[in-house]
Amino acid sequence: MRINNPIKEIAKKEFDRDYFVERVIQEKEVRDLVIHEMLNNEDIMVYYHCYYVIEEASKKRPELFYSYWDQFRSLLDHKNSYLRNMGLTIMATLTPVDDQDRFSEVFEKYMTLMNDEKFMTAQCCIKNLKKIIKQKGHLEEDILEALLDIDSLCSYPHKQKELLKGDILEVFDQVYQGCKRKSEIKVLLKKALSSVSPKTRKRAMDFVEKYQIEI
Repeated sequence: MRINNPIKEIAKKEFDRDYFVERVIQEKEVRDLVIHEMLNNEDIMVYYHCYYVIEEASKKRPELFYSYWDQFRSLLDHKNSYLRNMGLTIMATLTPVDDQDRFSEVFEKYMTLMNDEKFMTAQCCIKNLKKIIKQKGHLEEDILEALLDIDSLCSYPHKQKELLKGDILEVFDQVYQGCKRKSEIKVLLKKALSSVSPKTRKRAMDFVEKYQIEI
């Protein structure tokens, strides 16, 4: 059954995400509409559901969304932290098709959100660095530098910083084998093993076991 009013359907609490993912992939007109509503509609049910559709569709066919780069980039400055998170995630998803290396132009701004006023946005930023560090090797050193200096760069309370370190370890895991900063990572790992965050302690133990690191 073809739905002629996509936004009305997307706004419903129980909507068929898979159906709209396929329509967004297949039809540029629908793709334009859903992206527009994600960026501009003030109804959280609409813009969040539109994001769920774009998030999945961009994973499947990132090349279809690269032309919207500037629109996604604009979300990093949005007053709504939910929209900032969306921008962080979609831009990271598009890095495999960023043949113009437009991400490098926004890299410094992107990294400032590690210390966003909203802690969940900082988490979102760091989690998405897992994708970016794999695709943008020339930025690896800058990313590692920032993550290793997380205590100085972030102004969150100690417990929240410790929680972020669990996500940071997942970024390190993407590049550890060929990394030139193993000794510095080892210092962070040693501290993480006694972190106040159970999640961070667990990830540190798993990391040490995986790479057979002597602490």
